Amino acid sequence: MKDNNKHEQKKSVYHAILELKHQQDSLDGCPTSCFSTLLSKLYKVDTIPFLLYTDSGLFQVSGVKANDNGKDDDFCTPFFRIEHVDTKEKFGILSLLRPLSLTGYPSEEICDVERLERTEICVKVDLTCICAVQCLDINLMKKVVIEPKW
Repeated sequence: MKDNNKHEQKKSVYHAILELKHQQDSLDGCPTSCFSTLLSKLYKVDTIPFLLYTDSGLFQVSGVKANDNGKDDDFCTPFFRIEHVDTKEKFGILSLLRPLSLTGYPSEEICDVERLERTEICVKVDLTCICAVQCLDINLMKKVVIEPKW
């Protein structure tokens, strides 16, 4: 009975990821939706960031991104964007979202993350190994501009 509940939970997580992809496509301006361009303009983002959990805990991946100085910045992230879902093989292509502080520096602790930045780095994930998905506020994707008071 316990294994059956676990199977049903993973099945519902898989369907939640499919729904997340559908909603993200609406934000992105997918041509199949008559109101999608309005959503894109309204929210000014094309990504619904999320976290994934496996039986072992929070799922994280390391990546390398070139910074403005031409040097490579290593980072580890639990934040993702869904790029593609293969419904036949039940895997997802996820792009890594780089966690940043308010000042734009890489953030090492989840509690210090003020903004997320899309990267070109993608990973293939077996969605049947995912136990839970947690969607995050899309405002994390907006670039924060701080203007001087004077």
